[in-house]
Order: sequence, then C-alpha cells, then structure tokens
Amino acid sequence: MTEMAGVEAQTAKTPEKPRSERLEAHMTRPMFDLSDKLRARIEELELVETIQHVKDNGYGYVHNPTSMEFNDRLRETILRVSGKLPGSNMLLDKDPIFAEAVLTPKILAVVEVMCGKGAMLSQLACSIRKKGSPPLALHADQNWTPAPFPEHNQMVTFCWACDEYNKESGSTKLIPKSHFLRRHPSAEEVEEEKGLVATACPAGSIVFWDGSIWHGGGTRTTDGERVVMHMTYSRLALRPVESYDHLGDDWLDDKPYEMKVLLGREDFLNKRGGAFSNITKLQRTMRWAKT
Repeated sequence: MTEMAGVEAQTAKTPEKPRSERLEAHMTRPMFDLSDKLRARIEELELVETIQHVKDNGYGYVHNPTSMEFNDRLRETILRVSGKLPGSNMLLDKDPIFAEAVLTPKILAVVEVMCGKGAMLSQLACSIRKKGSPPLALHADQNWTPAPFPEHNQMVTFCWACDEYNKESGSTKLIPKSHFLRRHPSAEEVEEEKGLVATACPAGSIVFWDGSIWHGGGTRTTDGERVVMHMTYSRLALRPVESYDHLGDDWLDDKPYEMKVLLGREDFLNKRGGAFSNITKLQRTMRWAKT
C-alpha cells in the first residue's frame, strides 16, 4: 500500500464530521471572533474587560490568576532557581510550580484568544531587577517575524508580577495601540519613545501584551528587587524559543492534556513520522491553525 493509499484508507474509516466542523477546517476565524464555547469560558473567568482592553490597546491585565500563597511560593522558587543571577530560563521542569503556573486557567483562556487553539509554550523565563538595572530598548516581541505583521497575533507574553509592578519598581513600559501599526519600531522611534507608559498592577497580578505592541523594560529606581516570571506562548505554526523534547512520557503522565498541547505533542508538526503518521493530529492542526 502506498503512503497516500494508507492516508485514504484511514480517512475512509473516519466518521463524517458535522457540517459546522467541516466548514471550520476551511475557514479562518478572525481575531477576537470567539466561538460560543470560548466566549462562555471568558465570561466565566471574568475576563471580558481584559480581552476588550487588549483588543483596543494591545495589552491587558489578568488579576487574581491564583492565590497570593501561590504567588509567594513562585517568588521564592524563582529566587532559589536563579541564585545570584539576575534571571534564568528553561524553567518548566526546574520545579513543579512552573508547570502549575503555565496551566493557570485564566492564562490559558487568554492564550487561546490571542494565539488560537493549539498554541505552544514558547519561553518560560524569569528576571530579578534591582535598583539601577538598565532599561530594555523598545521592540516588538514578534522580532523574528517580518513586517507587516499578520492580522492574526503570533505570540503573547505574560509578565507575572510577584512584587508590586509600577514605574518606580521597573515595570515594562509600552506604547498603547502601537500594535495596530503591525511593524517594528524604527531606530528614531526607539530613541524617541513617544507615548511610552509604564504598566502597573499589584503583586500577584499579570500584565500581558500581544506580539505587535512596542514595549521595553523600565529602570528600577527604588531599593529592593522585583521578581517577575516571563511566559510567552506562540501560535502552533511558530517555532518555540525553548525545546522540551527531552521530557519523556513519564514526565507527562501526571500532567493534564493541556500540557501536551503546550509542548506540541498533540499536533502533527515536527514529528519523526511526518505528516502522515497521525491523520487525527494532522486534521486537528489544520483546524487549530485557523483559529
């Protein structure tokens, strides 16, 4: 049997899907055109205003993602894992709390709105900024995507603020609505920083932004340190920054299905057997990529 014949044979055994699902395989859903199921999830998690804010301004806030007890444990873990360094990356398997964090229901709901179904965990890092830490220049996170950026957002970044997050503490600065330009800032715009504002939220909250917004790191002007976890998710068509291919099935045994999705285990891309090794995953990926 040829490879294509095998595909046809497998397809023939698959029951016909409802018309709505067949249409979904061919039609791309516009950004912020949420399915009834996703919209209900957003309402249940009290994220309606959050989603409207990021749609209008390119960034938003997630309040009370978990308990303050969890936030405090996360802060302590980040400091322990980083040691004397100003930060660390490849965090996912360095402590169980990181796997808990990336699966936070409010975060996953926002991820699906911003990057569609099947979105992947791209990077999990942390930073510890002390007084006088140098600022980070203005940029868009989609900085390996050529302009003009696609209408569909390609990635979303969350800054989990373990401490009070504001201008004095060295919070992220950004230019609201710059995501509508769908391009990188020019050298002159980076220098000018016109319209730049500092994000602000209480400890235990999250500020997030889409991949097109222009933003940079602020300078801490107060004593002490601010601890932040940086969580970036990307559309399944983009290659992640970090690879967790070394984590075997045993590591995933006690993890929920969403963790497999975040690590790319439930789509057909970049698989040793190629596109025809799993027809179910191939069809699923084609649907997810259009959300």
